Amino acid sequence: MKKNFFALSKLSIITVTLSALIFSTNVALAQQAPVLVINYDFGDKEASFNPNPGASSTSFLPKVTASKGVKVRVRTASDGTGAINLVKSGAGFIKGAGLEVIAGTTTSKFSIYNLAIEGLVKTSFNIKIDAAAAGQWVFANGASDNSDDLFQGNSGIKETSTEVFAGLRWNLSAAEQINFYSRNGAKWAAVKGVSFVKNTDYLIEVYSNNGAEAKKYTKEGEQTLNVGTYHVWVNGKRVAGEFVSGGLEVGKSLNGFIIYGVTPKGNDTMAKAWLDNLEINGNL
Repeated sequence: MKKNFFALSKLSIITVTLSALIFSTNVALAQQAPVLVINYDFGDKEASFNPNPGASSTSFLPKVTASKGVKVRVRTASDGTGAINLVKSGAGFIKGAGLEVIAGTTTSKFSIYNLAIEGLVKTSFNIKIDAAAAGQWVFANGASDNSDDLFQGNSGIKETSTEVFAGLRWNLSAAEQINFYSRNGAKWAAVKGVSFVKNTDYLIEVYSNNGAEAKKYTKEGEQTLNVGTYHVWVNGKRVAGEFVSGGLEVGKSLNGFIIYGVTPKGNDTMAKAWLDNLEINGNL
């Protein structure tokens, strides 16, 4: 009888302990914020957005189904130049439909904001830039807080744009080579050791850390991403160097993404670029 009592007591203790462990694990998992992962490919239908000059829309492009609060926005140039199209050709990486942006004389924009992303994010996308002799293309991520900022508003990056974390710029000239820059604080600096050529498909990957501590990730070995810095990879190869924040306050969330183009006034040919296969991932 005593043996049965002790056996039952031990079983009860084990059951209670196991239940407590399961409960603690469930609580811990519940307390962890979900990490947003967006794979965005523009759907499979062709369409054009070229309404009144300076118009914008958060309904032209497919919505992000993973999060109802995320906004996907396009905006045309103030003077009516340029256009934004969903196309099935133009670059080898396009699957279904891709985004074709024809850069007007003010910003022609594609942006995503209200992302549930904290201080860490990996952003990747395919891009191809055409053979126009003038113009520029800009990628940036950062914190979107209001309707006038880079991600929700109509202007491009300024020296006073403190909402920017990572910033990349491609400048076009008559040459086949494209000049490449990164945003270093409030200024742009030329990036060496990487070559961009017109009418060529590229995969761009940007690893950004605006968190409180350095993070490691595995790609071509172990990489350390320090606070306030970002790494740039082009076609699977890391661009040498550690790029510093464009001025965003440490700890602010990286909930905004943008790519935009501008063609200088007086040019007969508008600069054009194609985009597809966008991934925004809160995990490195």
